Amino acid sequence: MHYNTLQGYIPDELCQLENLVDLFLGGNQLSDSIPSCLDVSYNQLSGSIPSSVGSLLNLVNLSLVHNNLEGLNPSSFATCVSLERLDLSHNSFIGVIPKSLKALSHLKYLNLSSNRLQGEIPISGPFKNFSAESFVLNQGLCGASQFQVPPCRRKTCMSILKYVIQGILSVILLVTSIFWMLVLCRKKNATNAAAHTILTPQVLWRRVSYLELLSATDGFNESNLLGTGGFGSVYKGTLLDGIDVAIKVFNLELEGAFTSFEVECEVLSNVRHRNLVKVISCCSQIDFKGLILNYMPNGSLEKWLYSQNSSLNIMQRLDIMIDVASALEYLHQGYEVPIVHCELKPSNILLDDDMVAHVANFGIARLLGGGDSMTQTMTLATIGYIRAGRFHPTDRETGLIRTETCHSGRV
Repeated sequence: MHYNTLQGYIPDELCQLENLVDLFLGGNQLSDSIPSCLDVSYNQLSGSIPSSVGSLLNLVNLSLVHNNLEGLNPSSFATCVSLERLDLSHNSFIGVIPKSLKALSHLKYLNLSSNRLQGEIPISGPFKNFSAESFVLNQGLCGASQFQVPPCRRKTCMSILKYVIQGILSVILLVTSIFWMLVLCRKKNATNAAAHTILTPQVLWRRVSYLELLSATDGFNESNLLGTGGFGSVYKGTLLDGIDVAIKVFNLELEGAFTSFEVECEVLSNVRHRNLVKVISCCSQIDFKGLILNYMPNGSLEKWLYSQNSSLNIMQRLDIMIDVASALEYLHQGYEVPIVHCELKPSNILLDDDMVAHVANFGIARLLGGGDSMTQTMTLATIGYIRAGRFHPTDRETGLIRTETCHSGRV
């Protein structure tokens, strides 16, 4: 009926047209007031109540019962100052009750039942005259006892501060617990390691032939060479059962190589500690001497300290120092005969998969029996690493001690 020349007013009888869906009256010459009632109950309306409802200044009765409406727009009722009856029951309204309803001083009847409203029911304005029937079947509402709903929990500053303090204390307790657990675990591991290192019987060595070593290293090919030392070379090899090993081959043409082989066999066959390189077997012939050792995938500490492609953080450095110190403490005091390594340096400290340090190369080690510990002996070690009471210049940067000397039989 829009864009006609209709004059007069909109009759109140329109409120009785229950099946009215759309009515367009724009572009006419209507005057006077709009209908005082609006009843669109028992329809399939959805969405939110439009804010344009607030323009109905003379609206007295609004009924939206039994629809699918979901949103309560607070501004929808802000200016409906003449509203006396409001029925929004049996919808799907969510959220809190709009505070704008408290300003409707003429509101005598309110029904918000059978929705999904939550939050506090207002107590001021017209709400003080409503009963529990206006709010039944809304599971999330709280408020005064007259509405027969649970009381609302007040979050005061003190209660919020209480929760904050409890949270901080819980975090501190958790961090402290984790710290002490780590300390106790490390102590337990150190104790267990020490217990296992006290003169336990050496397990039976496996036999490894020279031919198997040739096959494992592809004929001692240079591609498998891991490094060279004062008395020989070390190769990576894979035994017949698939185990990766490090094979130390002694150059018997060098003076002292045979003695070095015997010393290493004697030392490594009797000591056992988690921070010492383990001997798997040895191969001894007239013209060939070799030791089969555990393979250390991460190489020597020297590579990690002085290579541009490798680096250690402070915790790794600390762990390595503790590992080396544990090995030396065992060699000096944990075995029945004190053992002095005599050549402790970064190239003789090897790192396994987990970056655990293992002391290796006992070729010039000394077993101090009887009165040897107080006997003046010849100085043994690699030139450049014996600096009585001093650090190597580069070690001030790395934070690691490089020397252990055998002078006077003491470390």
